Amino acid sequence: MKFRKLKKREIDLIKEELCRYTEKSYANNFKYENLVVLEGNWLTVCYTNEETIKNLNKFEEIFSVGNIFGEIKRKFRLSLEGFTLISPYIINNYAVVNKKGETLFLYGRDIFKESIIEVKGSGRIVVFNENKEVLGIGFLENNIIKNIKDKGWYLREGG
Repeated sequence: MKFRKLKKREIDLIKEELCRYTEKSYANNFKYENLVVLEGNWLTVCYTNEETIKNLNKFEEIFSVGNIFGEIKRKFRLSLEGFTLISPYIINNYAVVNKKGETLFLYGRDIFKESIIEVKGSGRIVVFNENKEVLGIGFLENNIIKNIKDKGWYLREGG
């Protein structure tokens, strides 16, 4: 795949998504210079360090670099690893679940009200365990967190 730096419009999309989960000041001060775009069927945004970005010019095409931070289709959506990277700064659109909820979620199951300890926000949310570790991404609807993608996916599907 071809790689390139972010365009201003893409930075704005990423900033908009970061603002859904973090303080605006975090989104404004995020190190966008550490992100590169891989152009394929859609745009994959990867987070890496400055030294790696400098060395990318030695390659015509690359398959991957750093951590996949998210994807741009019409909007930007953070990936599981993107949420893990920003997790210490997440203050909105999240849920904390108990041990039973954690186990169920990591097995790809939905989480019901009795396993939810704390919720802030609605719609697409980050799901944390009691230690504030990212378990995955869910959709909060009627006191149920529907599993969109969880870290157990890496073992079940991701290889």
